[in-house]
Amino acid sequence: SKSGGITGWEPAGAPSWIELLNPIEFLDEVIIEHDYVECTASALKAMTLFQKLHPKHRKNEVNNFIINAVKFIEDLQKPDGSWYGRWGVCFIYSTWWAISGLVAAEKTYSNCLPIRKATDFLLNIQCGDGGWGESYLSCPNKVKL
Repeated sequence: SKSGGITGWEPAGAPSWIELLNPIEFLDEVIIEHDYVECTASALKAMTLFQKLHPKHRKNEVNNFIINAVKFIEDLQKPDGSWYGRWGVCFIYSTWWAISGLVAAEKTYSNCLPIRKATDFLLNIQCGDGGWGESYLSCPNKVKL
C-alpha cells in the first residue's frame, strides 16, 4: 500500500461505519482492512529472503518494498517501545513480529533505535519468572495489561 504496510486479505480503505458490525467485543477495528505490523513484518521477512535467493529479480521493486516496510514498522512504534497488535494479544505479540521483520531487514540493536526501544519495553515488562504475559484486555484498552 501507499503507507508501506500490508493488509491481511484485501486492500484497505472501506468506510469506517462498517466497524459497527464488529461482533467481537474485545477487539476493535477488525472488520475493515488495515495495514498491519504483523502482516508487514511477515512479508518483510519473506521479501528479504527472496532478495537473498534472487538478488537480481525485480531488484528495484524489492528494495523499495523493503525500505517502505521498514519505515512503516518503525513509524508505528509506540513511545514505550511496543507496537499495537491486531492479530494476537497484543503488544508483546506485535513487538515480536516487528522486531523479527526489522532483523530480517538487517536492523540490529546497534543500528536501529526502534529495536533498542523494543528491547527496553520487553525487559521492562518481563515477569519475575522470566516469562512474559499479557491480558486480552490490552486489546480493547490499547494499553499493555
